[in-house]
Amino acid sequence: MLLWIRVGDAGDYQSHGDIYSAVDDLNAYEVGEITKWIDGGPGVGFATENYYGYDFVSCFWGDDKANLICGLNADERAYLENNLQEAFI
Repeated sequence: MLLWIRVGDAGDYQSHGDIYSAVDDLNAYEVGEITKWIDGGPGVGFATENYYGYDFVSCFWGDDKANLICGLNADERAYLENNLQEAFI
C-alpha cells in the first residue's frame, strides 16, 4: 500500500511510503492545520483553512494506481493533526 496525497481539486496525486514523508510535503505546500476530516461524499482526506469544500486535501491508503483501500487510522490522523504547520491564506 501507498499513502496517496492530492492537494486541492486541481492537484496531482503523489504517493508516499509512510505518513512521515507525507507531512513534510504537506507542510511544504502550506496546506495548514486540519479543520475537518472528510470520510466519504466528495472523497477521503481533510479540509484546512486553505483547502475546503471540493478543494480539500485527499489523503488515503491505496494501491499502486491510487485506488482507495482505506483511510487513515486514529494514530495517523493524530500524527497529522499534531505535525501540520499553520499556514496563512
